[in-house]
Amino acid sequence: MTLDAAGLFALGTALCYALADMCIRLGLKHTNAFVGTTISQSTQVAYFLLLFSLTGFDLPPPGTHYLWIMAGGMGQPALFAIFFMIGISRIGVSRAAPIKGISPMFGALFAILFFGERPALHHIGGIVFVVAGVALVSSGKTEGRWRRADAVWPVLAALSAGLGANFWRRGLPGFPNPLAATLVALSASLLVVGTYTFFAVRRNGAGDLRRAILPFMLTGLVGGTGTLLYANALQRAEVYRVLPLIQTAPIFTVAFALLFVRRAERITWRVPAGAILTVGGALLVTMRFGGS
Repeated sequence: MTLDAAGLFALGTALCYALADMCIRLGLKHTNAFVGTTISQSTQVAYFLLLFSLTGFDLPPPGTHYLWIMAGGMGQPALFAIFFMIGISRIGVSRAAPIKGISPMFGALFAILFFGERPALHHIGGIVFVVAGVALVSSGKTEGRWRRADAVWPVLAALSAGLGANFWRRGLPGFPNPLAATLVALSASLLVVGTYTFFAVRRNGAGDLRRAILPFMLTGLVGGTGTLLYANALQRAEVYRVLPLIQTAPIFTVAFALLFVRRAERITWRVPAGAILTVGGALLVTMRFGGS
């Protein structure tokens, strides 16, 4: 049983995304999900433009790989971030983070149906564990603090992540340097997010931007690093292996929530138990056993 470079990149992505989750929770106290996503995405684009100026990487010649990467960016991080931030604002980060762990199910399904990936039985078993963990987190009484129907938002985030990962996987072979692919994807992502935000601000206002900008800039910096690691992981391994390992992020997020926001979110035993089950399935999916 081995954990290769792709697995290490995916684990790094998971840690970055968990840190970003906590920054998001802080920022959403002062503005809405659309504004927060725009600040985060703008910071990420600026971050990668700075890397571009420092490293001088080249963009590949035009081709369909640009369309795949742009579509990937629109799914993950654009729509994923919007749906996930709405989920955090409705049901709390300790629940929303594990529920989005259903993304490996969508990712594996799309990869099998449309892109010819063939997972082994232990990979399928791991996906089942992930889904069971999500079901455990979202079960039980809501105690009047959140509605179970609001769990649809992190589920939509998971769907966007699963589809987006397949688009990323399809386009990455045309980008020898993952930095170039990440910059293209984030630029497309910012276009989608900016359009959403324009209408959201006109309808609901922007909130207290002075207090929201710092946590969402931190979200952008940490999340941008995670996106770069994500691209490196997808360059090296199949979607059904990468996505579940990234879903180890909930174990970090729940640990942070237990330390810092337990009273605010009324975290029951189901939340950490479901997160552990999700992570166990993620590890099973990403490991290679023998020649599998």
